[in-house]
Amino acid sequence: MILLSHVIIEGNQDIVILKRLLSQPIIQEIKFVDGSGQYGARSLASTILATRSIPVALVTGADTEDNSLVSEQLDALNYLLSQASPGIPFKVLLAVPEIEIILLQNRPLIEKLAERSFTDLEWQLAQSKPKMFLEAVLGKDTPVIQKILTSASNNEIQTLQQHPLIQDLINFLSSVAVTPRV
Repeated sequence: MILLSHVIIEGNQDIVILKRLLSQPIIQEIKFVDGSGQYGARSLASTILATRSIPVALVTGADTEDNSLVSEQLDALNYLLSQASPGIPFKVLLAVPEIEIILLQNRPLIEKLAERSFTDLEWQLAQSKPKMFLEAVLGKDTPVIQKILTSASNNEIQTLQQHPLIQDLINFLSSVAVTPRV
């Protein structure tokens, strides 16, 4: 099997999220690589581009909601990878503020799992610290991400798949996919 691209992420939980939200045909053509943190993922993405000549999608958290800081990070990461890439396609995807924001795409799902409704203010606060919010309302002792993704129906998963980061990743991976020749 020929891998068509690598998706470099910060940690194992990010892999769990992306594997559940990407379609099986896409998953079969990519390799997920745990960068063991934000800086490790960045370094690994540039190394893979430079040495393996395989398209890379770097998915990392911005750790901020400040638009100017997000823009600076995006510019810096694009510059870093463009310097490493000998013309190989790459895509930088920043989750603002962190990848768990994708799971907050579906408020009814989170309310169902938490067995309560959230006020608009609570939900607004959840958007700024999604991981902390999910752990607070669903419990730190349980694997929160796994609980959400295994409890979600197909329709709820489809709602999560509409998150712009997921759509951008799908579009990039589709653009670098090799069309079979007949």
